[in-house]
Amino acid sequence: MQTSINPAAVAKNLVKTRIPTGYGEFTLYLYAEHGKEHLALVAGEVRGRSGVPVRVHSECLTGDVFGSRRCDCGEQLRHTLQYLGRCAHGVLIYLRQEGRGIGLRKKMEAYNLQDQGLDTVEANLSLGHQADERDYAIAAHILADLGVASIRLITNNPHKVDELTEHGIAVEARLPIEVGHHRDNLGYLRSKAEKMAHLLTFSERIPALHEELAFIAPLLDQLSLARNGTDCRPFVTLAYAQSMDGSIAVDPHAPLALSGKPALALTHYLRAQHDGLLVGVNTILADDPQLNVRYCEGEDPRAVILDSRLRTPPGCRLLKQAKKPPIILTVGVPDPLRLDQLRARGAEVVAVAADRDGGVELASALRILRDLGLRTLMVEGGARIIGTFLRQRLVDYCVITITPKLLGGLKAIDALCLADGQPPLVADCRYQPLGSDLIAYGPVRYG
Repeated sequence: MQTSINPAAVAKNLVKTRIPTGYGEFTLYLYAEHGKEHLALVAGEVRGRSGVPVRVHSECLTGDVFGSRRCDCGEQLRHTLQYLGRCAHGVLIYLRQEGRGIGLRKKMEAYNLQDQGLDTVEANLSLGHQADERDYAIAAHILADLGVASIRLITNNPHKVDELTEHGIAVEARLPIEVGHHRDNLGYLRSKAEKMAHLLTFSERIPALHEELAFIAPLLDQLSLARNGTDCRPFVTLAYAQSMDGSIAVDPHAPLALSGKPALALTHYLRAQHDGLLVGVNTILADDPQLNVRYCEGEDPRAVILDSRLRTPPGCRLLKQAKKPPIILTVGVPDPLRLDQLRARGAEVVAVAADRDGGVELASALRILRDLGLRTLMVEGGARIIGTFLRQRLVDYCVITITPKLLGGLKAIDALCLADGQPPLVADCRYQPLGSDLIAYGPVRYG
């Protein structure tokens, strides 16, 4: 890769070390330049790779460390780490350019001016500084030193794209990272959009009717990143309800709704945010669900049925009422008569490799779904499906509804029996009361 970098900006790599984190395992590189120390957090092997997801993040002590709500920096950092943690390779460059290059003291003085009525740009100018004094030449040098062939830049700032391009970095695409909008930083973000050309849409993601669901915004941010990524499989959200004693299923001949109406609204809202919704054929046979979003506004996801023996009834409600052609994943050579019946109902039947138990091999199935345009996938069950996804480490995020019911402690999910003995962990798990239920949610980490 040929680069054009100012020699004065060239940094020296001092040391690198392995760093395990709650987001995954990375290699941390330390660079020194003009008395400043910059960092590169690298996932996987990036040398010679094209299309590497990269975030060039400027230090924000108040947001990154203390969680200040005056900006979106801390949220951008955390969401980038979550995203890179599930990528095969990627880079987070952490530049010591506090306050868009004016330093911590001046940034704090600018905050005081903003409290007096100036916006973020006017405050910097009032202090004798430019709106943005950051220099990205050092970031270009770090990428060159790491041997990255081309990048997909995670940013809302077109100026950052232009500067890296001018310094010889091949930017294949821009991945938007519009996260953390709320009343404390809305004015700040609007100033950046209007006066600094940052590409922000300020789209209303939570309908006014369902403002109580605003807590799930971190998942929506991850879905946005996943839709713009190059992952070989869809982003998988596992969502289901369980009783307080661990039951997720009851006798199908005596159905019992586990969760209350607010939690059902959450489930339907999440369905509308995903491209596809996956269930096993046993769920179809037992419950004959509709798998739509009737409890909220939004578009129905495309239904996906795991059906290794092609037992899906052609007359089930899902096939009769679906607004999009359902996908049925099976193995082997389907029965011609059943195949014709299902196709006549609009289903797309796809033969997939079998796993060692004769079921659908999930990794292959997910790649096929990605090729069919499903970049985000919600998995609702049943129990065997949930257990298999967890065993094979294919879940990226969990949303679990815990209901105040006692159903006898049914052990619906088999023991995971992971090779390393480490069960999946919902990292940074958060809890939200919703009606009479409790929602536990967060990204999933393994081992």
